[in-house]
Amino acid sequence: MAYTTVHNGVIFIEGAEPDAKRIGSVEYKKEGFYNQQLKGLDVVKDQLAVKARKMGGNAVMDFKYGQKSTGWFRSMLLSYDDNINWYGTGTVILLSQDRYDEIVNSKK
Repeated sequence: MAYTTVHNGVIFIEGAEPDAKRIGSVEYKKEGFYNQQLKGLDVVKDQLAVKARKMGGNAVMDFKYGQKSTGWFRSMLLSYDDNINWYGTGTVILLSQDRYDEIVNSKK
């Protein structure tokens, strides 16, 4: 099974979950303009967890995340601030209650 974490009641799966009901795609949108590099992965998971629950899901599969550069022009223009932004994407899914409980209990 792919690497999984539980954050704010939502399961994040860095891979596929074949028996899940797919609901739709989700993507992290940065909030604010400055100091994105100083924020952690929890900010990405917080936002995606809220979006997943609003869509009726209890997990995000094919979860991909990281930091990427804003590009040389913007980094030169905004040299007093960082030039790195977080990104996060995935597919919101609905796991059966048994499967959800199984994953959550394995993380305890």
